[in-house]
Amino acid sequence: MAVLLGVGLFAGLPLLSDSGQVDVRLGDDVFTAGQVERLAANIARDGPIAIPDASPERARDIYLQHLGESPEEGWLAFSAQAPGAKRTCLLQWVAAEGELVDPCSGRRYPADGEGLIHYPTTVTGGVVSVDLRRPEPAVATRP
Repeated sequence: MAVLLGVGLFAGLPLLSDSGQVDVRLGDDVFTAGQVERLAANIARDGPIAIPDASPERARDIYLQHLGESPEEGWLAFSAQAPGAKRTCLLQWVAAEGELVDPCSGRRYPADGEGLIHYPTTVTGGVVSVDLRRPEPAVATRP
């Protein structure tokens, strides 16, 4: 019985996809990162958290950063690559200097991601979310 059900579902997928009734979304436009207390503690210990893009485009890898006085405040999300850089050039956190470094160009960015594309963050009910629909252009940073 289970085998027949599995075969039926597998056979029906092409029909559903042709009908426009199936919406495959591997990456959400609003990413729920998790509980602020836990994330803030992890970032304080290890630095910003790299979050790879799960969408088919794979174009929105981000860093989640916390620079606030309390776990509820001071959340930032910004691109994990320098503007125009290849995806393989993931910025590296250098804890001793409190900076991100582009391994391909050597360019440095401050802990707040100045000079990188930023994404709005919100905290609701102790959970931080990132709105990936509204990228904010990178502003000039130091050389």
